[in-house]
Amino acid sequence: MCGIAGTIGSADTAVVTAMTAALRHRGPDGDGLHADPDGHFAFGHRRLAIIDLSAGGRQPMAWAEGRFWITYNGELYNYRDLRRDLEQAGCVFRTASDTEVVLAAYATWGDECLRRFRGMFALALADRARGEVLLARDRLGIKPLLYTVRPEGVLFASELRALRASGRIPDALDRQALWAYLSQGAIPQPSTILAAVRMLPPGALLRVGFDGRPRGEPRSWWDLAEAAAVLRPQLDGMGLEDAAAALRQRLEEATRCHLVADVPVGAFLSGGVDSAAIVALMRQVGGGPVRTFTVGFPATPGAYDERRAAAATAAALGTAHHAVVIEPADVGEAFEAVVDALDQPSLDGANTWFVSRAAAAHGKVALTGLGGDELFAGYPHFRRHQLADRLRRRLPVPGPLWSALRLLPERFRHNLMLPALNESERLATLRCRMGDRARRRALDDAFLEALTALPATPPMPGPQEAADRRWPDVVARLSAAEVRGYLVNTLLRDGDAMSMAHGLELRPILLDHEVVAFALALPSALKIRHGRGKAVFSAALADLLPPAVLSRPKRGFELPLHAWLAGPLRERAEAAF
Repeated sequence: MCGIAGTIGSADTAVVTAMTAALRHRGPDGDGLHADPDGHFAFGHRRLAIIDLSAGGRQPMAWAEGRFWITYNGELYNYRDLRRDLEQAGCVFRTASDTEVVLAAYATWGDECLRRFRGMFALALADRARGEVLLARDRLGIKPLLYTVRPEGVLFASELRALRASGRIPDALDRQALWAYLSQGAIPQPSTILAAVRMLPPGALLRVGFDGRPRGEPRSWWDLAEAAAVLRPQLDGMGLEDAAAALRQRLEEATRCHLVADVPVGAFLSGGVDSAAIVALMRQVGGGPVRTFTVGFPATPGAYDERRAAAATAAALGTAHHAVVIEPADVGEAFEAVVDALDQPSLDGANTWFVSRAAAAHGKVALTGLGGDELFAGYPHFRRHQLADRLRRRLPVPGPLWSALRLLPERFRHNLMLPALNESERLATLRCRMGDRARRRALDDAFLEALTALPATPPMPGPQEAADRRWPDVVARLSAAEVRGYLVNTLLRDGDAMSMAHGLELRPILLDHEVVAFALALPSALKIRHGRGKAVFSAALADLLPPAVLSRPKRGFELPLHAWLAGPLRERAEAAF
């Protein structure tokens, strides 16, 4: 895990040095800079040493006598297997790093190497013979890669702050992104809060010529729906027991991959099933004790403190457990640091900042259970949407009545009136915190006028999953929408920003692409059974987790900010605004 930055179309080392310096927190173990001798590009790198801790793993790195250069952020979990294949093809390696394997793989297989990679990554790879730089991002968008096209060429980086440090990016906000943030609490990718900057989409690549001009638009090299569709015929008709066994096999293999490191690997542990499953799998596959981390807070009305549940799970699994208590005063003291770490506006992430700070005091890598609810229908709204779909299909309600119900206030439409909405409309309301009318009522005229004056980027597309018939039913389409939406835009983006603020690498085992494709190919009847979600996931782990853990209801983990802002943090918050 690292921080990367660079320019394409020029080799301005002063600019790249400034960008790289802004990413120091992402790579406290060293930095590197390479400027193309012909002035076509410059790459910067901040290193967090996890695989090959020697100087041999430093970046930017070259291959084939300087034809190829790379700056790379992430981990290639199957790099040892790929290295053996490449050695048989005649490649000779100088280091023990996964970075050199990425270079050799591209030199040998071209773009197709991306499909062979198992891991998380964002990279820029220059080919001096072809006169271009390849920008690429992992399948699920675990690692960020932002870029901007300017008159002098393309600039890219791991974070928005690095692009701003270049001094070449206009500060004009993106009208569509800001409006979407006010609704969803996050900025939908590929937009960013700045109109001039884009996020490379998950599973996409972009070629940029040495003239600094993109060669076309970003294109997908991996597709979520296609990956699931390939597996679906093999899984149709499969029973729960067989599906659970097949899932367990994939989970164990993913865990082996995610434990690859030359430094100790810990785990976040909440009171829920997903993180407990990850820790249990680590024990099962790795064999040794696991260091786990959780955060909690003093008793607060209406808030859920996970420390007791996490401690019970830790005791059952025999972990070396660390619990950190967050006091209101801690949040007040860290307020500026937390906001700064976000890099872009988000309503989430503060909890990850605190638990990452605790984990970073003991190591560089922590595994997480992100993705379990999205993949296996764990959220309550999966059952609500499924029921709404059945009601709309089966109840003999005249069309005009459905249309009339849709005119009800937004606060009713989200839950009670879901059957009144078609599937596209239901997906559009997913994660919606504030509808259009509510936003306009909440904002004063001056703000709305200023918003109208901002640059207008193309309107953001609505959920595409409802129209994508490659997904067989409403649960599958909802899963895909959650993966492409909330998971990517909020959980993964915030998780990366908040953990890397402390130089900590997060590895989400459940987002191994083999697990993701399998999960989204499973029949929905294996996920929701007897009114409960995650049935196949629980069955796959039944022998590893105590029954009390498996039966715990879904509880979201959030700091009790509403209570604190109305109480002990009120003066601090009012002073900030």
